[in-house]
Amino acid sequence: MATRRTFLRALPASVLAVGGGCLGSPPRGTGPRRPPDAPAGQPRQTPEKDELYVERFDFEATDSGGLRVFGAVGNRGDVERVATVRVRVTVGGESYTDEEDVTVGPGETATFSTAFEVTEKRFANGGELDVTLV
Repeated sequence: MATRRTFLRALPASVLAVGGGCLGSPPRGTGPRRPPDAPAGQPRQTPEKDELYVERFDFEATDSGGLRVFGAVGNRGDVERVATVRVRVTVGGESYTDEEDVTVGPGETATFSTAFEVTEKRFANGGELDVTLV
C-alpha cells in the first residue's frame, strides 16, 4: 500500500486532474433536439398502412412429426376482406410453398394453418419461414 501512495505522490497534479475530469463528467446529448422541418411546399405524410396484415405466425410439430405453420391475419378496414396467405418454407435449399384464402371481418382477425411434408425437427435445424399476403 505504501508503494501505491508513493507512486501517486510522484505524479504531477495536472495528470491527476485530467484523469479525474474524464471520469467525473457524464456524457451529454448531441445532435438536434427536434426533427428538421419539412421541405417548403412538400408537407410530411405518414404512409398509410395496408388494411390486411399478418398479425402473427408460428410453427409446431404435427402428431406425425410434420411441420405445421399457423397464425392470424388482421383487418384494419371497415369492410370484410379476403386475404391470400402465402407460406414458404425453405429447408436444405428446397422450398415448399402453400397458399390459403382467409376471410377477415372488419376490425377482426382470422386464423390460418397449413402443413408441410417437411418434418418439424428438420425445419428447426436451420430452416427458413416466410409468411406474406399476396
